Amino acid sequence: MIVTEARATLTLALPIAGTQLAQVAIHTTDVWLLSHYSEAALGAASLGIAVYNILWMLGLGLSMVTPALAAQARGRDAQDKDGVRHAVHDGLICTGIYGLVCTVALWFAASFFRLTGQPESLTALAAPFLQAVSGMFIPSLWFMVLRGFCAALERPRPAMAMMLMAIMLNAGINSVLIFGAFGLPALGVVGAGIGSSLVNLITVIGLGLYIARDPQFREYRLANGWWRTTAARLRGFLRIGVPISLTLGAEVGLFSVAALLMGRIGTAEVAAHQIALQWATIAFMVPMGIGQAATVRVGLAAGASDAAGVMRAGWIAILMGIGFMGCTALIFAFGGEWLIRVFVADTTSRVYALAVSYLGMAALFQLVDGAQAVANGALRGLKDTAIPMVMTVIGYWGIGFTTAVWLGFYTAQQGRGVWAGLVVGLSVVAAMLLWRFARRTHRLRRMQMRSVA
Repeated sequence: MIVTEARATLTLALPIAGTQLAQVAIHTTDVWLLSHYSEAALGAASLGIAVYNILWMLGLGLSMVTPALAAQARGRDAQDKDGVRHAVHDGLICTGIYGLVCTVALWFAASFFRLTGQPESLTALAAPFLQAVSGMFIPSLWFMVLRGFCAALERPRPAMAMMLMAIMLNAGINSVLIFGAFGLPALGVVGAGIGSSLVNLITVIGLGLYIARDPQFREYRLANGWWRTTAARLRGFLRIGVPISLTLGAEVGLFSVAALLMGRIGTAEVAAHQIALQWATIAFMVPMGIGQAATVRVGLAAGASDAAGVMRAGWIAILMGIGFMGCTALIFAFGGEWLIRVFVADTTSRVYALAVSYLGMAALFQLVDGAQAVANGALRGLKDTAIPMVMTVIGYWGIGFTTAVWLGFYTAQQGRGVWAGLVVGLSVVAAMLLWRFARRTHRLRRMQMRSVA
Protein backbone atom coordinates (compact mmCIF):
# COMPACT_ATOMS: atom_id res chain seq x y z
CA MET A 1 0.00 0.00 0.00
CA ILE A 2 2.80 2.43 0.87
CA VAL A 3 4.67 1.75 -2.37
CA THR A 4 1.46 2.05 -4.40
CA GLU A 5 0.59 5.38 -2.76
CA ALA A 6 4.13 6.70 -3.19
CA ARG A 7 4.06 5.79 -6.87
CA ALA A 8 0.65 7.43 -7.37
CA THR A 9 1.80 10.59 -5.59
CA LEU A 10 5.00 10.81 -7.62
CA THR A 11 3.15 10.19 -10.88
CA LEU A 12 0.91 13.14 -10.11
CA ALA A 13 3.46 15.35 -8.34
CA LEU A 14 6.28 15.31 -10.88
CA PRO A 15 4.34 16.91 -13.76
CA ILE A 16 2.73 19.42 -11.35
CA ALA A 17 6.15 20.30 -9.94
CA GLY A 18 7.46 20.52 -13.49
CA THR A 19 4.71 22.99 -14.31
CA GLN A 20 5.54 25.02 -11.17
CA LEU A 21 9.22 25.05 -12.13
CA ALA A 22 8.33 26.15 -15.63
CA GLN A 23 6.13 28.92 -14.20
CA VAL A 24 8.92 30.28 -12.04
CA ALA A 25 11.42 29.80 -14.87
CA ILE A 26 9.71 32.69 -16.67
CA HIS A 27 10.61 35.02 -13.79
CA THR A 28 14.04 33.40 -13.51
CA THR A 29 14.71 34.08 -17.18
CA ASP A 30 13.75 37.70 -16.67
CA VAL A 31 16.03 38.00 -13.63
CA TRP A 32 18.93 36.46 -15.55
CA LEU A 33 18.44 38.74 -18.55
CA LEU A 34 18.07 41.85 -16.39
CA SER A 35 21.13 40.92 -14.31
CA HIS A 36 23.08 41.25 -17.56
CA TYR A 37 21.33 44.51 -18.46
CA SER A 38 22.06 46.62 -15.38
CA GLU A 39 22.10 46.44 -11.58
CA ALA A 40 19.47 49.19 -11.40
CA ALA A 41 17.15 47.26 -13.74
CA LEU A 42 17.55 44.10 -11.66
CA GLY A 43 16.87 45.99 -8.43
CA ALA A 44 13.77 47.65 -9.88
CA ALA A 45 12.44 44.35 -11.22
CA SER A 46 13.07 42.79 -7.80
CA LEU A 47 10.80 45.37 -6.16
CA GLY A 48 8.20 44.93 -8.89
CA ILE A 49 8.21 41.14 -8.65
CA ALA A 50 7.92 41.38 -4.86
CA VAL A 51 4.70 43.40 -5.10
CA TYR A 52 3.35 41.34 -8.00
CA ASN A 53 3.98 38.06 -6.19
CA ILE A 54 2.02 39.12 -3.10
CA LEU A 55 -1.06 39.85 -5.18
CA TRP A 56 -0.59 36.88 -7.50
CA MET A 57 -0.22 34.37 -4.68
CA LEU A 58 -3.50 35.54 -3.19
CA GLY A 59 -5.09 34.72 -6.53
CA LEU A 60 -3.23 31.42 -6.71
CA GLY A 61 -4.87 30.47 -3.42
CA LEU A 62 -8.28 30.92 -5.02
CA SER A 63 -7.23 28.77 -7.98
CA MET A 64 -6.18 25.96 -5.64
CA VAL A 65 -9.79 25.42 -4.55
CA THR A 66 -10.60 23.98 -7.98
CA PRO A 67 -8.49 20.78 -7.68
CA ALA A 68 -9.53 20.31 -4.04
CA LEU A 69 -13.28 20.47 -4.80
CA ALA A 70 -12.95 18.56 -8.07
CA ALA A 71 -10.95 15.75 -6.42
CA GLN A 72 -13.46 15.35 -3.59
CA ALA A 73 -16.32 15.28 -6.13
CA ARG A 74 -14.55 12.50 -8.03
CA GLY A 75 -13.77 10.69 -4.77
CA ARG A 76 -17.47 10.61 -3.88
CA ASP A 77 -18.62 9.70 -7.39
CA ALA A 78 -16.30 9.20 -10.35
CA GLN A 79 -19.15 10.22 -12.69
CA ASP A 80 -19.89 13.53 -10.94
CA LYS A 81 -19.02 15.72 -13.91
CA ASP A 82 -21.25 18.57 -12.71
CA GLY A 83 -19.30 18.86 -9.45
CA VAL A 84 -15.98 19.00 -11.30
CA ARG A 85 -17.29 21.48 -13.88
CA HIS A 86 -18.71 23.78 -11.19
CA ALA A 87 -15.34 23.80 -9.39
CA VAL A 88 -13.65 24.99 -12.59
CA HIS A 89 -16.31 27.58 -13.44
CA ASP A 90 -16.28 29.09 -9.96
CA GLY A 91 -12.48 29.19 -10.07
CA LEU A 92 -12.51 31.10 -13.37
CA ILE A 93 -15.10 33.58 -12.07
CA CYS A 94 -13.44 34.26 -8.70
CA THR A 95 -9.89 34.55 -10.08
CA GLY A 96 -11.16 36.66 -12.99
CA ILE A 97 -12.83 39.23 -10.75
CA TYR A 98 -9.87 39.32 -8.38
CA GLY A 99 -7.43 39.53 -11.29
CA LEU A 100 -9.25 42.49 -12.83
CA VAL A 101 -9.02 44.43 -9.56
CA CYS A 102 -5.30 43.69 -9.23
CA THR A 103 -4.58 44.55 -12.88
CA VAL A 104 -5.96 48.02 -12.25
CA ALA A 105 -4.14 48.35 -8.91
CA LEU A 106 -0.75 47.56 -10.46
CA TRP A 107 -1.01 50.71 -12.56
CA PHE A 108 -0.77 52.79 -9.37
CA ALA A 109 2.25 51.04 -7.86
CA ALA A 110 4.43 54.18 -7.86
CA SER A 111 2.47 55.65 -4.95
CA PHE A 112 2.96 52.43 -2.96
CA PHE A 113 6.72 52.42 -3.55
CA ARG A 114 7.02 56.03 -2.40
CA LEU A 115 4.86 55.31 0.64
CA THR A 116 7.22 52.48 1.69
CA GLY A 117 10.28 54.70 1.33
CA GLN A 118 11.84 53.14 -1.76
CA PRO A 119 14.50 55.18 -3.58
CA GLU A 120 13.11 57.29 -6.43
CA SER A 121 15.65 55.78 -8.83
CA LEU A 122 14.18 52.31 -8.27
CA THR A 123 10.57 53.53 -8.22
CA ALA A 124 11.01 55.20 -11.61
CA LEU A 125 11.86 51.80 -13.15
CA ALA A 126 9.75 49.45 -11.00
CA ALA A 127 6.41 51.22 -11.55
CA PRO A 128 6.47 50.99 -15.40
CA PHE A 129 7.57 47.35 -15.08
CA LEU A 130 4.47 46.54 -13.02
CA GLN A 131 2.25 48.35 -15.51
CA ALA A 132 3.69 46.24 -18.30
CA VAL A 133 3.50 42.96 -16.39
CA SER A 134 -0.10 43.58 -15.28
CA GLY A 135 -1.29 42.11 -18.57
CA MET A 136 -0.30 38.61 -17.46
CA PHE A 137 -2.26 38.66 -14.20
CA ILE A 138 -5.61 37.21 -15.32
CA PRO A 139 -4.16 34.83 -17.97
CA SER A 140 -1.70 33.34 -15.47
CA LEU A 141 -4.43 32.77 -12.85
CA TRP A 142 -6.79 31.21 -15.38
CA PHE A 143 -3.98 28.92 -16.46
CA MET A 144 -3.64 27.76 -12.84
CA VAL A 145 -7.38 27.03 -12.62
CA LEU A 146 -7.25 24.95 -15.81
CA ARG A 147 -4.11 23.23 -14.57
CA GLY A 148 -5.94 22.36 -11.35
CA PHE A 149 -8.71 20.79 -13.43
CA CYS A 150 -6.14 18.64 -15.27
CA ALA A 151 -4.53 17.64 -11.95
CA ALA A 152 -7.88 16.65 -10.41
CA LEU A 153 -8.36 14.27 -13.35
CA GLU A 154 -4.79 13.03 -12.65
CA ARG A 155 -3.57 14.25 -16.04
CA PRO A 156 -1.17 17.11 -15.26
CA ARG A 157 1.17 16.62 -18.24
CA PRO A 158 -0.64 18.89 -20.77
CA ALA A 159 -0.18 21.91 -18.47
CA MET A 160 3.49 21.06 -17.97
CA ALA A 161 4.01 20.83 -21.75
CA MET A 162 2.44 24.25 -22.23
CA MET A 163 4.66 25.80 -19.58
CA LEU A 164 7.81 24.30 -21.09
CA MET A 165 6.84 25.94 -24.36
CA ALA A 166 6.29 29.19 -22.45
CA ILE A 167 9.87 29.16 -21.11
CA MET A 168 11.33 29.08 -24.61
CA LEU A 169 8.93 31.74 -25.87
CA ASN A 170 9.68 33.99 -22.90
CA ALA A 171 13.44 33.68 -23.31
CA GLY A 172 13.27 34.57 -26.99
CA ILE A 173 10.73 37.39 -26.79
CA ASN A 174 12.17 39.02 -23.67
CA SER A 175 15.77 38.95 -24.88
CA VAL A 176 14.62 40.93 -27.92
CA LEU A 177 12.46 43.37 -25.95
CA ILE A 178 14.96 43.93 -23.10
CA PHE A 179 18.13 44.42 -25.17
CA GLY A 180 16.57 45.46 -28.49
CA ALA A 181 16.89 43.65 -31.84
CA PHE A 182 15.33 43.44 -35.31
CA GLY A 183 14.86 47.19 -35.35
CA LEU A 184 13.14 47.28 -31.93
CA PRO A 185 14.56 49.58 -29.22
CA ALA A 186 15.96 48.26 -25.93
CA LEU A 187 13.08 48.51 -23.44
CA GLY A 188 14.84 47.13 -20.33
CA VAL A 189 12.50 46.24 -17.46
CA VAL A 190 9.42 47.38 -19.40
CA GLY A 191 10.33 44.94 -22.17
CA ALA A 192 10.49 42.12 -19.63
CA GLY A 193 6.97 42.95 -18.46
CA ILE A 194 5.52 43.19 -21.97
CA GLY A 195 7.11 39.91 -23.04
CA SER A 196 5.94 37.98 -19.98
CA SER A 197 2.38 39.28 -20.41
CA LEU A 198 2.31 38.16 -24.04
CA VAL A 199 3.70 34.71 -23.22
CA ASN A 200 1.15 34.08 -20.46
CA LEU A 201 -1.71 35.01 -22.76
CA ILE A 202 -0.47 32.59 -25.42
CA THR A 203 -0.06 29.83 -22.82
CA VAL A 204 -3.56 29.98 -21.33
CA ILE A 205 -5.12 30.07 -24.80
CA GLY A 206 -3.06 27.05 -25.78
CA LEU A 207 -4.10 25.02 -22.72
CA GLY A 208 -7.74 26.01 -23.20
CA LEU A 209 -7.69 24.82 -26.82
CA TYR A 210 -6.08 21.53 -25.80
CA ILE A 211 -8.75 20.90 -23.15
CA ALA A 212 -11.48 21.71 -25.68
CA ARG A 213 -10.12 19.12 -28.15
CA ASP A 214 -9.10 16.29 -25.79
CA PRO A 215 -11.82 13.55 -25.59
CA GLN A 216 -11.58 13.00 -21.80
CA PHE A 217 -11.51 16.69 -20.93
CA ARG A 218 -14.25 17.51 -23.45
CA GLU A 219 -16.70 15.29 -21.53
CA TYR A 220 -16.84 17.95 -18.79
CA ARG A 221 -18.09 20.66 -21.20
CA LEU A 222 -16.12 23.44 -19.47
CA ALA A 223 -16.96 26.04 -22.10
CA ASN A 224 -20.70 25.74 -21.51
CA GLY A 225 -21.96 28.64 -19.43
CA TRP A 226 -18.72 29.04 -17.47
CA TRP A 227 -19.75 32.57 -16.48
CA ARG A 228 -22.95 31.33 -14.76
CA THR A 229 -22.95 30.35 -11.10
CA THR A 230 -24.98 30.81 -7.92
CA ALA A 231 -24.38 32.85 -4.79
CA ALA A 232 -24.36 29.66 -2.68
CA ARG A 233 -21.68 28.08 -4.86
CA LEU A 234 -19.48 31.17 -4.76
CA ARG A 235 -19.83 31.44 -0.98
CA GLY A 236 -18.78 27.81 -0.61
CA PHE A 237 -15.85 28.35 -2.97
CA LEU A 238 -14.65 31.48 -1.18
CA ARG A 239 -15.13 29.90 2.24
CA ILE A 240 -12.34 27.49 1.30
CA GLY A 241 -10.39 29.77 -1.03
CA VAL A 242 -9.97 32.91 1.06
CA PRO A 243 -8.09 31.14 3.89
CA ILE A 244 -5.85 29.42 1.32
CA SER A 245 -5.16 32.79 -0.31
CA LEU A 246 -4.33 34.43 2.99
CA THR A 247 -2.12 31.48 3.93
CA LEU A 248 -0.09 31.76 0.72
CA GLY A 249 -0.16 35.54 0.97
CA ALA A 250 1.23 35.40 4.49
CA GLU A 251 4.26 33.40 3.34
CA VAL A 252 4.95 35.11 0.04
CA GLY A 253 4.11 38.45 1.62
CA LEU A 254 6.86 37.91 4.16
CA PHE A 255 9.42 37.26 1.39
CA SER A 256 8.14 40.20 -0.64
CA VAL A 257 8.24 42.56 2.33
CA ALA A 258 11.77 41.28 2.92
CA ALA A 259 12.61 42.68 -0.54
CA LEU A 260 11.12 46.04 0.48
CA LEU A 261 13.20 45.96 3.66
CA MET A 262 16.27 45.24 1.54
CA GLY A 263 15.40 48.20 -0.68
CA ARG A 264 15.64 50.45 2.36
CA ILE A 265 19.08 49.02 3.17
CA GLY A 266 20.55 49.47 -0.34
CA THR A 267 20.36 48.69 -4.07
CA ALA A 268 23.05 45.98 -3.88
CA GLU A 269 21.18 44.30 -1.03
CA VAL A 270 17.86 44.12 -2.88
CA ALA A 271 19.54 42.84 -6.07
CA ALA A 272 21.41 40.15 -4.11
CA HIS A 273 18.22 39.27 -2.25
CA GLN A 274 16.36 38.66 -5.52
CA ILE A 275 19.14 36.44 -6.90
CA ALA A 276 19.31 34.26 -3.76
CA LEU A 277 15.52 34.20 -3.50
CA GLN A 278 15.28 33.06 -7.13
CA TRP A 279 17.16 29.85 -6.29
CA ALA A 280 15.12 29.35 -3.12
CA THR A 281 11.92 29.82 -5.14
CA ILE A 282 13.03 27.29 -7.74
CA ALA A 283 13.66 24.73 -5.00
CA PHE A 284 10.32 25.51 -3.34
CA MET A 285 8.37 24.73 -6.51
CA VAL A 286 8.96 20.98 -6.07
CA PRO A 287 7.45 20.62 -2.57
CA MET A 288 4.73 23.03 -3.64
CA GLY A 289 3.95 20.66 -6.51
CA ILE A 290 4.04 17.69 -4.13
CA GLY A 291 1.68 19.62 -1.85
CA GLN A 292 -0.80 20.07 -4.69
CA ALA A 293 -0.56 16.37 -5.48
CA ALA A 294 -1.23 15.72 -1.77
CA THR A 295 -4.35 17.90 -2.03
CA VAL A 296 -5.69 15.64 -4.79
CA ARG A 297 -4.64 12.33 -3.18
CA VAL A 298 -5.91 13.30 0.28
CA GLY A 299 -9.08 14.73 -1.27
CA LEU A 300 -9.80 11.49 -3.12
CA ALA A 301 -9.33 9.47 0.08
CA ALA A 302 -11.40 11.91 2.13
CA GLY A 303 -14.21 11.84 -0.44
CA ALA A 304 -14.23 8.04 -0.18
CA SER A 305 -14.25 8.25 3.68
CA ASP A 306 -10.92 6.38 3.82
CA ALA A 307 -9.18 7.68 6.97
CA ALA A 308 -6.20 5.34 6.57
CA GLY A 309 -5.82 6.51 2.98
CA VAL A 310 -5.85 10.15 4.09
CA MET A 311 -3.10 9.48 6.62
CA ARG A 312 -1.02 7.46 4.18
CA ALA A 313 -1.32 9.96 1.32
CA GLY A 314 -0.49 12.95 3.52
CA TRP A 315 2.53 11.60 5.38
CA ILE A 316 4.11 9.99 2.32
CA ALA A 317 3.86 13.31 0.49
CA ILE A 318 5.30 15.22 3.47
CA LEU A 319 8.30 12.88 3.65
CA MET A 320 8.87 13.32 -0.08
CA GLY A 321 8.90 17.09 0.30
CA ILE A 322 11.31 17.01 3.23
CA GLY A 323 13.60 14.55 1.42
CA PHE A 324 13.87 16.71 -1.68
CA MET A 325 14.52 19.88 0.28
CA GLY A 326 17.23 18.12 2.25
CA CYS A 327 19.07 17.71 -1.05
CA THR A 328 18.65 21.37 -1.99
CA ALA A 329 19.90 22.41 1.46
CA LEU A 330 23.17 20.59 0.77
CA ILE A 331 23.45 22.14 -2.68
CA PHE A 332 22.87 25.66 -1.34
CA ALA A 333 25.32 25.14 1.53
CA PHE A 334 28.20 23.69 -0.50
CA GLY A 335 27.55 24.89 -4.05
CA GLY A 336 26.10 28.34 -3.43
CA GLU A 337 28.98 30.21 -5.08
CA TRP A 338 28.49 28.34 -8.35
CA LEU A 339 24.75 29.00 -8.32
CA ILE A 340 25.22 32.74 -7.79
CA ARG A 341 27.69 32.89 -10.68
CA VAL A 342 24.83 32.02 -13.02
CA PHE A 343 23.50 35.54 -12.38
CA VAL A 344 26.61 37.51 -11.32
CA ALA A 345 29.79 37.03 -13.34
CA ASP A 346 31.87 39.49 -11.26
CA THR A 347 32.84 37.44 -8.19
CA THR A 348 34.47 40.49 -6.60
CA SER A 349 31.27 42.56 -6.55
CA ARG A 350 29.26 43.35 -3.43
CA VAL A 351 26.13 41.87 -5.00
CA TYR A 352 27.90 38.53 -5.48
CA ALA A 353 29.18 38.38 -1.89
CA LEU A 354 25.79 39.28 -0.43
CA ALA A 355 23.91 36.81 -2.65
CA VAL A 356 26.20 33.94 -1.60
CA SER A 357 25.63 34.87 2.05
CA TYR A 358 21.85 35.00 1.64
CA LEU A 359 21.76 31.67 -0.19
CA GLY A 360 23.61 30.14 2.77
CA MET A 361 20.78 31.37 4.98
CA ALA A 362 18.28 29.81 2.56
CA ALA A 363 19.96 26.45 3.11
CA LEU A 364 18.91 26.64 6.76
CA PHE A 365 15.17 26.76 6.01
CA GLN A 366 14.92 24.20 3.20
CA LEU A 367 13.68 21.28 5.33
CA VAL A 368 11.01 23.27 7.16
CA ASP A 369 9.92 25.03 3.96
CA GLY A 370 9.31 21.65 2.32
CA ALA A 371 7.45 20.34 5.35
CA GLN A 372 5.08 23.31 5.65
CA ALA A 373 4.33 23.42 1.91
CA VAL A 374 3.26 19.78 1.70
CA ALA A 375 1.46 19.77 5.06
CA ASN A 376 -0.57 22.75 3.87
CA GLY A 377 -1.47 20.89 0.69
CA ALA A 378 -2.56 17.82 2.64
CA LEU A 379 -4.77 19.94 4.89
CA ARG A 380 -6.38 21.55 1.83
CA GLY A 381 -7.38 18.05 0.72
CA LEU A 382 -9.39 17.86 3.95
CA LYS A 383 -10.87 21.33 3.28
CA ASP A 384 -9.07 22.42 6.46
CA THR A 385 -7.96 25.94 5.60
CA ALA A 386 -9.11 28.37 8.32
CA ILE A 387 -6.92 27.19 11.22
CA PRO A 388 -3.82 26.74 9.02
CA MET A 389 -4.36 30.32 7.86
CA VAL A 390 -4.25 31.58 11.45
CA MET A 391 -1.15 29.50 12.13
CA THR A 392 0.71 30.90 9.13
CA VAL A 393 -0.19 34.51 9.91
CA ILE A 394 1.07 34.10 13.49
CA GLY A 395 4.24 32.29 12.43
CA TYR A 396 5.22 34.46 9.49
CA TRP A 397 4.12 37.90 10.66
CA GLY A 398 3.88 37.70 14.43
CA ILE A 399 7.23 35.93 14.76
CA GLY A 400 9.12 35.89 11.42
CA PHE A 401 8.56 39.50 10.39
CA THR A 402 9.26 40.84 13.87
CA THR A 403 12.52 38.90 13.98
CA ALA A 404 13.50 40.11 10.48
CA VAL A 405 12.96 43.78 11.37
CA TRP A 406 14.76 43.52 14.69
CA LEU A 407 17.81 41.69 13.31
CA GLY A 408 17.88 43.64 10.04
CA PHE A 409 17.61 47.18 11.41
CA TYR A 410 18.60 47.03 15.07
CA THR A 411 21.67 44.81 14.83
CA ALA A 412 24.75 44.75 12.60
CA GLN A 413 23.37 41.77 10.63
CA GLN A 414 21.33 43.91 8.22
CA GLY A 415 20.45 41.70 5.19
CA ARG A 416 21.47 38.47 6.90
CA GLY A 417 19.26 39.46 9.80
CA VAL A 418 16.28 39.82 7.48
CA TRP A 419 16.94 36.33 6.13
CA ALA A 420 17.28 34.98 9.67
CA GLY A 421 13.74 36.22 10.28
CA LEU A 422 12.60 34.14 7.30
CA VAL A 423 14.26 31.06 8.81
CA VAL A 424 12.52 31.57 12.14
CA GLY A 425 9.10 32.20 10.61
CA LEU A 426 9.21 29.12 8.36
CA SER A 427 10.35 26.89 11.21
CA VAL A 428 7.50 27.93 13.47
CA VAL A 429 4.87 27.50 10.75
CA ALA A 430 6.18 24.05 9.76
CA ALA A 431 5.96 22.81 13.33
CA MET A 432 2.38 24.04 13.73
CA LEU A 433 1.12 22.63 10.41
CA LEU A 434 2.67 19.21 10.97
CA TRP A 435 1.01 19.09 14.38
CA ARG A 436 -2.30 20.13 12.82
CA PHE A 437 -2.22 17.40 10.17
CA ALA A 438 -1.24 14.75 12.73
CA ARG A 439 -4.16 15.78 14.94
CA ARG A 440 -6.68 15.83 12.10
CA THR A 441 -5.69 12.41 10.75
CA HIS A 442 -5.72 10.87 14.23
CA ARG A 443 -9.23 12.22 14.78
CA LEU A 444 -10.44 10.88 11.42
CA ARG A 445 -8.99 7.45 12.14
CA ARG A 446 -10.63 7.35 15.58
CA MET A 447 -14.03 8.42 14.19
CA GLN A 448 -13.87 5.74 11.50
CA MET A 449 -13.00 3.04 14.02
CA ARG A 450 -15.97 4.08 16.17
CA SER A 451 -18.36 3.97 13.20
CA VAL A 452 -17.18 0.45 12.29
CA ALA A 453 -17.59 -0.70 15.89
